[in-house]
Amino acid sequence: MRPLVLPVMLAGLLAASSVSAQGQNPRQPPVRNGEVVVPSENTLERDAVTQPRNDFSTNDAKATRQMDRQNQRIDKLIEKGICSNCR
Repeated sequence: MRPLVLPVMLAGLLAASSVSAQGQNPRQPPVRNGEVVVPSENTLERDAVTQPRNDFSTNDAKATRQMDRQNQRIDKLIEKGICSNCR
């Protein structure tokens, strides 16, 4: 029992430190509550040329139709998985 205490404590410390480090940008200091941070010019330029993170069209009307179809597919999958006599 005693030899397991040290490895368990180390694993806990590693997990806690990795959780606290998530979501922090190492290049920027942490933001205080209520503080407004203006992004740098490099950040704005990088964000402007970054590809969208989804497979939807850049045309709003077409993207809305694509999202509606995706929502319908997801709803059907959920209905199949949750209840067999829903309709």
